[in-house]
This record gives sequence, structure tokens and C-alpha cells, in this order.
Amino acid sequence: MIFDDRYEVFLADTPESKSLHYQLRYKVYCEETGWEPGRLLVREKLEYDDFDVTSHHFLVRDRLSLEWVGGLRLIEQPFCELPISKFCRIDERPRSFIEQGECVEVSRLFVLPDFRCGKQHSAAALGASGLAGSAHYYEIMLGLIRAAREFGLKNGVISWYFLVEPALARIIKRVGIDLNRCGPGVRHKGLRYPYSGEIVTCFERIFSGPDDIGLMFSKANTFAYCSRLDRKELRERVPESSTPGVVRKLAIA
Repeated sequence: MIFDDRYEVFLADTPESKSLHYQLRYKVYCEETGWEPGRLLVREKLEYDDFDVTSHHFLVRDRLSLEWVGGLRLIEQPFCELPISKFCRIDERPRSFIEQGECVEVSRLFVLPDFRCGKQHSAAALGASGLAGSAHYYEIMLGLIRAAREFGLKNGVISWYFLVEPALARIIKRVGIDLNRCGPGVRHKGLRYPYSGEIVTCFERIFSGPDDIGLMFSKANTFAYCSRLDRKELRERVPESSTPGVVRKLAIA
């Protein structure tokens, strides 16, 4: 895996870095896919919603170009207030999550189009896992999920939820992350299914072998903090535009 050689993940813990997160999301969810036309802020070019108030935002930066290339958010809410509980019928209602932070939903997982195309070295690194077709995208995706996992383990998260389309669910399972489908499919920006997992146990299969993905997830300190960056670093190196590309439907809502 070349993720740590090429990319780095940051927790957006300042107003400026959160604004950058919303700016990148605008490029994907408004300009490219048109999934969020009702929240277009044409002048500011930001995409956000009410869930961002209680979310933790992660960003990925290319170490070579210093461009910001993708992101993810963890929505921290009691289960009954998560988006997935509103969009889906869950087969087994989880226990009541009283303490704030025990339950999160993985949301707005995205990679900008210019960084989705597979590079030769990335394809070789992921080929054994059957992910070479869009290796760059999946490597960045795994880097974000790894950071979210570490954050969850450090902050008392017990369960997390995903609302994903079937192809991405298969890929997540293929790399060794065991999520359970917890309800029937729903039409929400295409066909999607709700999945859940216990953050402590759903990665066990990743560590069962000495492959590159297992080694990747064995590392500690998988994200840094935007508050330790110079503010100029957040304003610079944001791509001016995104060219529509393949696998765009795999962005998580």
C-alpha cells in the first residue's frame, strides 16, 4: 500500500478547515453529481447541512501536490436522529444510545474526480485484493476509513452505520471490513442499503493475514489536526474544477 507515502489525513478541527470540507463537497455533490441542488450556495460554493453541526470532518491531502483530494464526516447523534434512521427501515432497532458519541454514521465519503483514476503503482499495490480497476479511489477511501476507525476507538464510539450502494458494500467486505446489512434497500440517490458494525470487531478479518491492507490498518496516528497547519495551507491547493469521472456514484451520501 502506498497510501501513507502519497497521502495524509487530517481532522478538520477549525472553522477554516470545515469550510474547506464544505467547499470540496460542493464540487462533488453539487457541481458533479447534482445530488444536492437544494443546498447550493452559489456565491460561497459550499455544501453543508444541519448534521454538520454535530459531525467530525476528515480531509485527505496529496503529499506531492499538496492538493486536498477528498473527505469524510462522522455524524455523531443518537441513533434515532441519524440520517439512516430517517431514510431506512432498520430490521433490528439497536439499543438506545443515550450517551452522545456512542453511535456515528459514516457520511459524505468522497474523492475528487481527478484523484479517482487508477495509477500504475496504486493498481499494483491493490491488485491482489481485486481493487485495481479504480485503485486510487479505494486507497484514499481506505485511508479515510482507517482514520475514522482510530478516531472512534479513541472517543468511545461503539457502533457505526453506513448507507451505501451495493457495489461499494461488496468492496468494503472484500478488503476485510465486516459490516452487516441491517435493513432493506431504499431509493436514495440510487439504490442503497443500510449497514452497521461494531467498531471494535468489524475489522478483525483485516488483521488475520500479513497483507498490505492489514499492515496499513496496523499503523497508529493515522490522522493529524488541521489546527496545526498554517492557515495558508488550507486556502492553497484546492482544485479549481473537477472533471466528471468514473465511479462518481460511489460517493457516500
